[in-house]
Amino acid sequence: MDRIAHSLYPLFYPLWLIAANLTARAGGMIILLILGHGFAANQLGYYFAMLAVVGLGVTAAQAGTGPLLIRLQQAGNLRWAIACVVLRAIISLGAILWIVVEMGTDTLSQYWPLLLMPITAALSPDWIISARTEFSRISMIALIAQMVGIGMAAWAAHASNPDLLFAVAPAISVASLISSIIFAFNPAKDRTTEPPEHAALSQQSCFGMIGFTLLAGVLPNLDFVLLGSDTTLFLAQRIFLICAAFLAAISGALFAKQQPGHLRDIWLIAPMAAASLVLWIWPDGVAALIYAKPSDALITLLQTGAIWPILLALLSRQILILQEHPSAMWVGWLCLCGMILSAALFPAPKEPSDILILMQLRLALALSLLYVSGLKYLRRVVPS
Repeated sequence: MDRIAHSLYPLFYPLWLIAANLTARAGGMIILLILGHGFAANQLGYYFAMLAVVGLGVTAAQAGTGPLLIRLQQAGNLRWAIACVVLRAIISLGAILWIVVEMGTDTLSQYWPLLLMPITAALSPDWIISARTEFSRISMIALIAQMVGIGMAAWAAHASNPDLLFAVAPAISVASLISSIIFAFNPAKDRTTEPPEHAALSQQSCFGMIGFTLLAGVLPNLDFVLLGSDTTLFLAQRIFLICAAFLAAISGALFAKQQPGHLRDIWLIAPMAAASLVLWIWPDGVAALIYAKPSDALITLLQTGAIWPILLALLSRQILILQEHPSAMWVGWLCLCGMILSAALFPAPKEPSDILILMQLRLALALSLLYVSGLKYLRRVVPS
């Protein structure tokens, strides 16, 4: 049995990360169901809109260094890894200040727990666990965090206290941080495979990796924050973020294992293609599965955004291909700046469905730019 498990692990190791996200999503659905029966739709919409803003703050706090920290750990470069964590902590303080400015101070007494999320994301040592390819422990961290989140959600709904609503997500973040610290500094004694070794990174590779990681991190939230203002749109975003979370977990596993070729493409594209198909064919069923009484507008939005998951999967594929190549170090940064500036400068449509169509067009344009950049890089590398 051990020999069979050892031979199958190289093909199915992303399943540990998928299991972690299944745990997180199942816990998230339970939390959503509890909160949906305990709070009004407008309260939840406001809460989700704030979570989208905090999500950008969390991405900024991580400073695009997640994959870089994994590679530094695998290369044994602890000094630079610690420097990156210190930088993340400093940036998280700036992200917290930005969130306060963005949300205002009038309701600070209500949403202040959300401000814990950037600092917990910055300090989390989960990259140590990923670098050791101990993916089963990621599932355990997700399980612990979701149990804490369910308990907090039940308390908030039972008390019908809007202030406790804003403590649910931070409770999950704090539980993840504590669990990650415990597992990171207590390595597993029985490993299925040894973590891959990695050579020292060049400055160009580090710079490009940070840009691509920031791009991948902001894509699920950026357009919703900068273009969206409708409550129903943010309710739809929570469903799209389930797909994004699965994709991020799979991408993290593939990156840590340095997986090339068709197996990488299958793991990235097949699940999101299935998600897009389900959203296109059965949007009412998906909405009813997650929300108690979904509106017709929400169901229409889910069907309108059906290709969003597959576009994000194709973008993740191109990012994995390009992010460690020195010759493509500016590509991620340029795409990131272009996405932010174009969303901030050009007026957004008024109808939520039109906004979602615009978001998908922007993803398709970014995908085209990354694909052309990939062809340019391949033309440089193949002759050599």
